[in-house]
Amino acid sequence: MPFEKFDRSRLKLRPLAERKSDLTRSVFVYPENPYETNSHPALPAVAERIQAARRKKSAVILMLGAHVLRRGMAPLLIDLMKRGLVTHIALNGAGAIHD
Repeated sequence: MPFEKFDRSRLKLRPLAERKSDLTRSVFVYPENPYETNSHPALPAVAERIQAARRKKSAVILMLGAHVLRRGMAPLLIDLMKRGLVTHIALNGAGAIHD
């Protein structure tokens, strides 16, 4: 059975200023103040592999779900990109919703 064509006339667009969010800036994690208690034991090995790849001019691609953004990690991802440690980020479809 074919899908019914989407009726855009029923779409209600509102300015971002009118949209409510249950998140605040307090959830963001910044590079100068990262979580210490939530560090995964594999993190040092992953960090070394990323650094080794970049020393060889290899691409580093992070693939993640939107929950990473929802938990406030966007500033850390931005920092990794600015420093050239991450060359690409791949998100699932919900990534556009959470950041």
